[in-house]
Amino acid sequence: MPLFLGAKGEDVLTRRGTVEFVQRFRQGLYGAMAELPVAGELALLQGVKEALAAELAFEAGHGEQVRSALDEAAESASVTELSALRERLRGLADEHFRRRGSVPVYHLLCTAAADRLAAAALRLAALWQEQAGFGAPPAPWCWMAIGSVGRGETSLAGDGDFLLIHGGEGAAAFVGFAARGAGMMEQMGLAGSVGITPSTPAWRGSIADWRKRVTARVAHGDGDLDGLIRLADLRLVAGDPNLAGEMVNLIRSMLSFHREPLHEMARRVAMMPSGFDFFGRLRLERGGGHRGLFNLGFYGIEPLVDNVRVMAVRFDIPETGTLARLQGLLHERRIDVALAERLLQAWHLFGRHAVGGGISGAAGVFVDPETLSERALDELKAGVEAVGALQKIVYSSVTGLV
Repeated sequence: MPLFLGAKGEDVLTRRGTVEFVQRFRQGLYGAMAELPVAGELALLQGVKEALAAELAFEAGHGEQVRSALDEAAESASVTELSALRERLRGLADEHFRRRGSVPVYHLLCTAAADRLAAAALRLAALWQEQAGFGAPPAPWCWMAIGSVGRGETSLAGDGDFLLIHGGEGAAAFVGFAARGAGMMEQMGLAGSVGITPSTPAWRGSIADWRKRVTARVAHGDGDLDGLIRLADLRLVAGDPNLAGEMVNLIRSMLSFHREPLHEMARRVAMMPSGFDFFGRLRLERGGGHRGLFNLGFYGIEPLVDNVRVMAVRFDIPETGTLARLQGLLHERRIDVALAERLLQAWHLFGRHAVGGGISGAAGVFVDPETLSERALDELKAGVEAVGALQKIVYSSVTGLV
C-alpha cells in the first residue's frame, strides 16, 4: 500500500507501493480466473466491481457525514453543542478506522475535527467578550497547537496542547479571551492534561514575549530543552496566519542559530532506552498492571517521533507531521529508501496499535506478545529495530560522524 498516504505530492515509496499493490492484485485476480469456467470468470469480475462500488459508496457517504458535522461547528452556539459534536466526529473517525485500519486517515479526520472545534470555541469566547462589554480582541492573534495536535496526529482523546500569540497591544484583554477559550476546550474534552494552555501566562504572549522566553531557554539554559524542541511541532489552529508564520520563523531561527541545545536534545533522544533486552528479546514490564506487556508507547512511538523531530529540525525540514518529516528526510537524502520504508512500516504498525487501543479505551500503548502471531511479532520487532537504526544515525549526526 502507499506508505505516504495523505502526504503532499508524490514520492518514490508512494509510486512503488501503488505499482506493487496493483501488480499483486492483478496476479491474484488472474490466478483465480484461470481456474474458473467462463461464467465463473464473469461472476468473479462482477463481484469485484460490486465490492469496489460498495467501498466507494462508503467513502462518499462517510465523507459527507464528516463534512456536515464539521460545518455544524461554525453554527454551534454553546460548548454543550460542541461537546456533542466532538463525540459525533470521534465516532465517525473510529468507524472509518475499524473498517479501513488507516492511521493517516484517522489522524486527518481527528485533526480536522480538533481544528474546527477549537475555532468554534474561540469564536464563542470572542462573542462572549463583546457581549460582556470587553470588546473584541484588540490586536491580531493566533491559536497554535504543539504535541500530537500540532503534528496532526491527534485522536481527540484530550491531548490538545495549545498556546496563544497576540499583537503587542492590549495584552490584558487576552487574559479573559484565552481563559474562556481554553476553558471551553477543556469542557469539550480537547485540552490536554499537562498544563500547556493559554489560560496560564507561560503559554500566551506577544511575539516579543515569546522571543524573550525562547532566548532565555536557548542562550541561558532557562527552562527544559525538551519543551523547546517540541515547539518545532507548532501548527496554526485558528487566527492570523501571518502572526503564526512569525512565530514559526522565530522558533526555527532560534533552533538553527543556537545549535548546542539541539545537539543536547539529539543526544538524549538518540540514547532513549532500547526496546530489546541484553538477549535481544522485547523488554517486557516486570510488575504492576502491565506485567508481561511491551510498552510500545515508550520503546516505539516516543523514540520514533522524537528522533524524527530532531532530524527534521537539524536539517531544516519545515513539516510538523512525522510522516511528512520522514518524506522530507528521504527527499533530502538524510535517510535512504530502505530505512525510510522500515520506519514508515513501523509508524503504521505502531499507530494501528495506538489507535486501536485508544478506541477500546486502553490506557497507554501496551502490547501482549503472547497474543501476537509469529508474523505479527516479527513485524513488531522489525519496527523497534528500525527505530534503533534511526537512533544510531541521530547519534552519529550529533557527534560529527556524519
